[in-house]
Amino acid sequence: MEEIIDMQMPVLLCAILLIVISIPLYFGKGSNMIAGYNDLSQVDKEKINRLRLCRVLAMTLDITAIILMLGAYSIISMNDTIILGVITLIVGTILSNVVSKNK
Repeated sequence: MEEIIDMQMPVLLCAILLIVISIPLYFGKGSNMIAGYNDLSQVDKEKINRLRLCRVLAMTLDITAIILMLGAYSIISMNDTIILGVITLIVGTILSNVVSKNK
């Protein structure tokens, strides 16, 4: 039982951190925290819908946080938690690249 509590706390803290980071992203703030976006030139930044990019990444972080919480409370196994978390982050990254392009 003590092993479960020892593993549960760091996973829950990571989930809370992801949720806290996602809050400003929902409002389009903190886009400079996004790797790659902050390195773009001003001309390239104008080609990207910043609000959509931030919101897709915020949703990705929140879904990942939910998966971490499910794993922390042993609703899903820790192996499944890791696999689902990585898949969610990969899909979210691809989606943010596709959805955020200005047309």
